[in-house]
Amino acid sequence: MSFNKNIKKLRMEKGWTQVQLSQKLGVTAKTISFYETGDREPSREMLIKLAEIFNVSVDKLIRKDVPISNKERQISKEAMINDIKQILTDIGAFEENASLSQEEYDEWLRFMRAQVMAFREFNKNRP
Repeated sequence: MSFNKNIKKLRMEKGWTQVQLSQKLGVTAKTISFYETGDREPSREMLIKLAEIFNVSVDKLIRKDVPISNKERQISKEAMINDIKQILTDIGAFEENASLSQEEYDEWLRFMRAQVMAFREFNKNRP
């Protein structure tokens, strides 16, 4: 596993969103996204901060051949809800801490259910 996969795996094991990790590190969520996609490499200082936050060695963060953990990844409902909220905020569906009318809420629910159904259908038809 490479650095970008290692950091994402560790973040998800903690049940943290990219926003939550970015706040702990004092960087933007976009920076975390760049790390996880491999579009940007962290500084030496950031590697040390990441290792401390995740309680692993820097070596385990950056090496491809060092397993981080054998735990099955479990995502809490709270982490999932936070991720969905962040996605909806990121795409401009609504502002953080803003409320929706019942009509807007129902429309978003229909949209999300349709996306879930499309995803299930996609997975069912994959080889």
